[in-house]
Order: sequence, then C-alpha cells, then structure tokens
Amino acid sequence: MSYAKLRQKLAEEAARLMFENQISFQKATQQAVRRVAGGYCSRRAVPTTREIRSEIARLAWFTEQNDDRLLPPIEPQEPMVVYAGLLAPLEQVMRRRGGREDVLSHSLRVFDLAKEKLPYDEEFLVAALLHDVGRGIDPRNAVAAALAALDGFVTERTAWLIEHLEEAHELAVGTLGIRSRRRLAESEWYEDLLDLAECDRQGDSIGIPTSDLEFALGYLSELSEANGE
Repeated sequence: MSYAKLRQKLAEEAARLMFENQISFQKATQQAVRRVAGGYCSRRAVPTTREIRSEIARLAWFTEQNDDRLLPPIEPQEPMVVYAGLLAPLEQVMRRRGGREDVLSHSLRVFDLAKEKLPYDEEFLVAALLHDVGRGIDPRNAVAAALAALDGFVTERTAWLIEHLEEAHELAVGTLGIRSRRRLAESEWYEDLLDLAECDRQGDSIGIPTSDLEFALGYLSELSEANGE
C-alpha cells in the first residue's frame, strides 16, 4: 500500500474514532495506526490534524444527510465547526493527575470569565475558549499543536494571545527573563494577554458551574454575525 493510500485510510479511521468516541486527536491517531497498520507506520503516512479534521467534516455531513450517497471531499472551512472538533475531545483529557478535571471544563470556565471581562471582544473570547486545544493533539508541544490546528481559522491577535499565554504566567510568578518581558510589553496586545492569563488562573477554581460547549460556540457565532463576519 502506498504512503498516500495508507495516510488516507489512517485519516478516515482516526476521524471515525473521534466522531464516534469523542477522543483526542493523539489517541485517535494512535488507535488508527494500531487498527489499520498493525501498530507501526512511517511518519510519512501519519495524517495531519487538518486531514483528520477534513474527514470528520465528511462524516458529519454524511450523518446529517442520513443516506447512502458517497461522502464528498468536504474541507471544513466554517470556524465554529473547526472549534467544535478541536474542543469536544478535551472532555477526555485531564488537566491534573488523579482525574480532578478535564480540559474542556477548564476551557469553558475561562471562556465564562473572559466573557465577563470583555463580552464583545470576539478575538479575546476565542483565545480564552481555545487556549488549551493543543493538549488534545500533542500534550508535549501543546502550544505549537494548537497554533498549527488553528492556522487560518483565528486572527493574528487570537493566535498571539494563545502563543504567549504561558509566558504571561511566567511573568506573573517572576520567572520570565528580562528580554522576554520587554518583548511582551512592546506588543499592543500586552494588556489583553495579562487579562487572559488572569482568567486562565481563575479558571482553575474547580466546582464553579460553567457554560456548555454549545452555548459558548453559539455565543461566538452570534458575536461573529454581529461583527459582520
């Protein structure tokens, strides 16, 4: 089997696993490799997040149509569809050892706090909701994974806030280097970053009720429409 055909089969299987079981990209890919390739395959054959996401969109279309037609080659260009696909698996990813809370619950709490602070700032709210999506793709390189998965679906400002959030936490505890502090402070979005970091820290308060994913995405969708996007 060629690398291209194996890559496509792996993407289809990983998408099916995610669509049916709401597991993370990483777990879905690992399980797909075991089922399709017997547990091992060349890195050239491993599908990207975007490729798996495309297959998820096709599965969603097929389910909605509920017929026997062949799945068309749909690429998910609607941001809310992409956000949902990245966020839903986070319910199975735990933030702390011992299973104290899943990443999705934390993300929704941070979104609620951000909405209280800047209720009409769509870019800020998107960053708050999506800041941890990389944990469901590659926990070892979560920020880079998040930015790669969101490429083309978030604004430059939103991506910058997500990219530098950890540095903002280091700044708060005094471990960030002088050069990095100066670089962050020079950004026009510096104060927004500090606000997001504060929401992220407050979002660690377990037990506080949060909005559900449907509400958060609906709120962002309405805000996007109001902004004429």
